[in-house]
Amino acid sequence: MRDLLLYMTAATVLASPTIPLLANDTVSPARQRAIADDTTWLAKAPFTPKQAKELQQKWAVRLDRPAVYRNTIGMELALLPPGEFTMGRTEEQFDNLLMLVDADPKLKSSRGGQIAWSMLMMPAHAVRLTKPFYMGKAEVTVGQFRNFVEASGYQTEAEQGLNSGVPYKGSTPISTWRKPMAWRKDFKQHDDEPVMHLCWNDCVAFCQWLSNQEEVEYALPTEAEWEYACRAGTTTPWSFGDLGVAEKTAIQHAAWSNSLQKLDVPQRVASREPNPFGLYDMHGNMWEYVADWWHRYSYKESSLNDPTGPAQQSEKNDLRRIIRGSSFDWGRWGGDSAYRMRITQRSNQHPHMSFRVVMRLKDAPQVAEAVDPEDELRRQRRDPGVDSEPVIAALKAGAPTLTSEGQALPKELIIPLSVKQNIDFVLIPAGSFLMGSDHGDKDELPQHRVVISTPFYMARHELTQGQWDAVMGKHAGLAELTKGGDHEMTGPAKAMNMLSWHDCQDYIQKLTQKAEGHRFSLPTEAQWEYACRAGSTTEYHFGDDAGQLGEYAYYQGNMNWPGQPGFGGKAFYHDVGRKRPNAWGLYDMHGGVWEWCADRYDASYYLHAPLADPAGPATGRFRVLRGGSWFRYAKYARSAYRKFFHPEGDGDAVTAYINDFGCRLVINLEGR
Repeated sequence: MRDLLLYMTAATVLASPTIPLLANDTVSPARQRAIADDTTWLAKAPFTPKQAKELQQKWAVRLDRPAVYRNTIGMELALLPPGEFTMGRTEEQFDNLLMLVDADPKLKSSRGGQIAWSMLMMPAHAVRLTKPFYMGKAEVTVGQFRNFVEASGYQTEAEQGLNSGVPYKGSTPISTWRKPMAWRKDFKQHDDEPVMHLCWNDCVAFCQWLSNQEEVEYALPTEAEWEYACRAGTTTPWSFGDLGVAEKTAIQHAAWSNSLQKLDVPQRVASREPNPFGLYDMHGNMWEYVADWWHRYSYKESSLNDPTGPAQQSEKNDLRRIIRGSSFDWGRWGGDSAYRMRITQRSNQHPHMSFRVVMRLKDAPQVAEAVDPEDELRRQRRDPGVDSEPVIAALKAGAPTLTSEGQALPKELIIPLSVKQNIDFVLIPAGSFLMGSDHGDKDELPQHRVVISTPFYMARHELTQGQWDAVMGKHAGLAELTKGGDHEMTGPAKAMNMLSWHDCQDYIQKLTQKAEGHRFSLPTEAQWEYACRAGSTTEYHFGDDAGQLGEYAYYQGNMNWPGQPGFGGKAFYHDVGRKRPNAWGLYDMHGGVWEWCADRYDASYYLHAPLADPAGPATGRFRVLRGGSWFRYAKYARSAYRKFFHPEGDGDAVTAYINDFGCRLVINLEGR
């Protein structure tokens, strides 16, 4: 399978002759267009440290600005050129990480966690930053923050006695930037150490003050700006090397804890070697806040040009922001260039969070936006027509719609599992439909006609806990989470979750032995969307209005959550069949739990998928899930939305209790 990044790969922009520019504030529109079309101005990774310096100096000359700017509070900022790089963890890096984990008995027990967390950094995707900007060479120091406080009278939230927006009630004295690590007797910081015990709001307040002070925009970097600056032209996991050398050479480059250095307090800024852009402590010392909201699906939806992160916070609604770079008390696992961590934006008692700033250049010339070479193809609907010759031929080639005795296929099949448990299957007729959406992510394009040439049976409901238990016995992971009997999470009619793709295959294998003569399977992605739509062409099987979703689905808009009135559980797992069904009598096709499909995932598969009975790409690391879940926003429950995950993964790793990976089965008839 092609690397997932291909669906966002930028096209080559043709270069034009280099044209001298005027000073920053007097660049004419014509000259701006000239620089935009000239890719010699673009820092396109990979590039060497020497090339990094040359590009920085080249832009300094063209902007008539210094390559390193020193502002009024003594902060030094490096000028970074517009650039293009691969953001996130590549599939090759993912594979290398798993090989390293599997080779170490101590790490192998954490394989599931490594998979789940790596998925937060995927898919790797091309990003182009079209504008030059300055970034702080180091994290903001105690001395620099003191300048802000003394000039403005600002009180941090910790100084106000707040943590996470509520009065602090910890067992130790509250820690502030003035009294850091209050639990450590006589601990003090120097002015050249990174400021700590700040929440995201405090960092933003500093940027606003500095902007007013200097009449230029200071801000937290976007996540894309941060990773671009950290990588500085490198494509290895760390800017100073790969897996094989990072542990040995980190002591020169990263203030983190490993076998060669054990750190329990932050270090003076710029005490290690800088990266090729001249930036210090991008790996280690302190986690650094960035501007973006946290949401685990943001990479799949990311813009190719100048991404700024998701438009809204995650479903947990706890104001989580992204932090980057690892810290003095972490190791290499959190310190690679792609690693992402999340933190509630009003949290301030952790001793390992700080920030660095960017300075934006108003009216600076920029390079042209990148163009995805597949965009034009994605806009071209692939539809020969519902009554076209290819569609009719494909339907005729399908399996007969009668039984071997010449009778019509029964509308339902009931598969008994035990005295109390059955699985009810509904006959889904053969037919064709338009798969995908013009209103979703790139991997839902192009809309294309698909023929389901053979009828099949689909389970009326998502697999339930009772149906799982009847075939497999109690699920160990779910049993551990629900010790003590949590009625909001357990019950025979509740949708089964905490299932990996491989768990589903194990269930199918045992079910086939129990109910011989039936070809049980996970649905193909095409079967799933066809059955979900049930003849509809809208975003949901009931229409386009997400405001009606609560009548048909359990999703973020009507989920129960700890702390809500009348809710006593740790999480909410729904009973199946309580909402309205679709036109074919299938329940919870929207929301509920994510439902595994048989297919491997390829973001560009729709560009070349066959007309009849597509079954997904032949190779690939990841599998498809469909339907959204009880925890996710309405947009993820759309009929066309595609999610991918590693087949060993059994959940998104939001918390131990937020689990939403399940399945529903199909019975395939002869001919498939």
